Amino acid sequence: MARKADQKQLKITVSEDVYSLLKRLAGVKETSMNKVVGEAIDLYLESEHARELIERHNLEK
Repeated sequence: MARKADQKQLKITVSEDVYSLLKRLAGVKETSMNKVVGEAIDLYLESEHARELIERHNLEK
């Protein structure tokens, strides 16, 4: 699947257990691991802790 022009690829390393759990979760949701991880990143960025850091350090600019 081709990426949109405004998207960047991110490579991460996780434990075998985390990988297996993400793969099974994606299967249950009938979606891709990429989407599951993307949703998790979105939730983290919306969290109070992350929002505070983003605002404190003006990271959205």
